[in-house]
Amino acid sequence: MSTLYDSHFLPRILLVSDGEGDSKTAYKEPLDMAVRMGIIIDVIALLSENEAGKATLEEIAERTHGTFILPSNLDKFVTDFVHLSKKKQATKVEDIVLCLDTSGSMSEFYKGSRQKKIKALKDAVMQFAEKKLAIDPRDRVGVVAFGTKDIDKVIVLLAPAPYDKERLAKAVEMLKPQDGTPLERGIYLAIKELDLANKRAHLDTVTVQVVESIDQLPGQHGTCRYCQATGALQPEISAENWAFFEGVRKVMVFCCPICGSLYHGMCFDKHLTRGGNDGVCYGCNSLLVVEPALEVQTPASSTPQAPMMYLCPSCNEPLPPNARFCAHCGRKLEAGQQPTPVPVPYEVPEKGSSYSTPSVEAQESIYDPDAEQLIACPSCGYSCQKDWDECPICQSRLK
Repeated sequence: MSTLYDSHFLPRILLVSDGEGDSKTAYKEPLDMAVRMGIIIDVIALLSENEAGKATLEEIAERTHGTFILPSNLDKFVTDFVHLSKKKQATKVEDIVLCLDTSGSMSEFYKGSRQKKIKALKDAVMQFAEKKLAIDPRDRVGVVAFGTKDIDKVIVLLAPAPYDKERLAKAVEMLKPQDGTPLERGIYLAIKELDLANKRAHLDTVTVQVVESIDQLPGQHGTCRYCQATGALQPEISAENWAFFEGVRKVMVFCCPICGSLYHGMCFDKHLTRGGNDGVCYGCNSLLVVEPALEVQTPASSTPQAPMMYLCPSCNEPLPPNARFCAHCGRKLEAGQQPTPVPVPYEVPEKGSSYSTPSVEAQESIYDPDAEQLIACPSCGYSCQKDWDECPICQSRLK
């Protein structure tokens, strides 16, 4: 059964390994556990010349609906590692644990390169994390390392938390080749750090507060947490700029009651709730909901027999069922023009599994944040993509 957590968060493990574990079969038990819990495991294979661990790593990725990457050279390794972090119109915040192989083979040169695997691993982890921040700073990133037969040294280097470059750099610097490859222990530890049973049982909603005037803010000014976190081109929250912030709910500013993060009304509507009624806070990862009077209403309809996904009639991007506009192409959806729902393709769960998850393809596609160009609407100041014809907030022409 889906939970609040699963509606808004996506648990992942990114496994970087050569697949040559101390045991040929022990990894199957934690793998079964990951399948039952709906955890996606993406794999980057740092194989030796004989590719001895390839079958193991391919099985791990395939059974959890993850991505398997076999780099052809060192440069490709770093590129592919970072590529996994790029999401297009992601509807969920990621809980991700980097599960890193620090076995003795990591001291070897990588496929004819004059750079050792462990150095490539460190470089790739830092690039990966920085790219994650550029996409969604709410994603929580942790690090575990396995590379010794001493169970006490299969360790958590960084507990899952919002990205902090200095903390991650200190953890990565501790990585060094050791004397074993307890693959199963690494996966077990990554699963433990995700702490899914607790998160699924205890994630609660918090009603977001409406800020009705600038007089309610200390110092009578503030910064939108979404704009601050993503670098979006938006004005500061002040009396002079107050008229620019109104979203589709006719609210100028929202405030998280847990951490005090402020949001332009339009940023909250478009980026946090995506036209719906709840979203994850950029300051504290709380699940924020609007009061009933501000909920976007949807026409009553019969309950579908299968999970449904709504697609924008202009660009075919996934939308919430009650979306007021498309966050990808900017098309405004008038009353009575809701997009036509289509069934969500679900994978058939493995025999004996108790939890299933939509295929990766149904949840996300590749997105390059460096290619997106934003411009400010000349009328309301809203951040719009350069190729939009009009602003989705005030409908002013952009071209």
